[in-house]
Amino acid sequence: MNFLSHYYFVQSINNPYYTIGAILPDLFRNHHYNWKFRPEKENLLFNDNSDINLLFEGWKHHVQVDAIFHNSVPFKIHSSQLRQELATVFTDLPKRPFFLAHVAYELILDSLLIRNNIVDTNQFYRNLDACEPKILDDFMHKLGIMETNGFYRFLNNFIESRYLETYNKPVSLVHALDRIGRRVWVEEFSAKETETALIVLENAIENLNYDFLNVFKLVEEEIKKST
Repeated sequence: MNFLSHYYFVQSINNPYYTIGAILPDLFRNHHYNWKFRPEKENLLFNDNSDINLLFEGWKHHVQVDAIFHNSVPFKIHSSQLRQELATVFTDLPKRPFFLAHVAYELILDSLLIRNNIVDTNQFYRNLDACEPKILDDFMHKLGIMETNGFYRFLNNFIESRYLETYNKPVSLVHALDRIGRRVWVEEFSAKETETALIVLENAIENLNYDFLNVFKLVEEEIKKST
């Protein structure tokens, strides 16, 4: 799931550190493709401070949500449908419809949360902005990350640009899909690919709108079963 979809599950807690923890694995990967950590295997490292512990609990929640979501029937059905449609748009390597469909479905869920006023993006960004750098530093140091300045530049831009709020527009989703794809294969979408992908995503947004929350309810039910 993408940033706002993860926030959907934790917004009722409304704690800055739980919020950032719930999206931090994706923030790390967006900042640096090689920042892949598994702190959930080291519970005792994160019990010395209540804020760090909340951040850690948010991180574990993210991992749990993604595991359930990526194995869910809605994810498999809708990403497969998108893959078939995007395969008619992106016909040449290195662009891969399977990868783009996976990302597109997640972006569409974020878009629909905004369009239906189900998440408060203002509160989301306020929570991120309220996090003290010292707490984030302590958490990253426990992961072995000693040089944190680059991440803070990335995080500040993420907060200040508020680009997630543009996801209510299908064209912004296509641009985001292009940016994410270029991390893998460099080559940008052509004008024709952009135009046709926009049509695919517009149709998908319309078709998914009536029952897109089902996948969120499914994830919530699975989480409750595990507690």
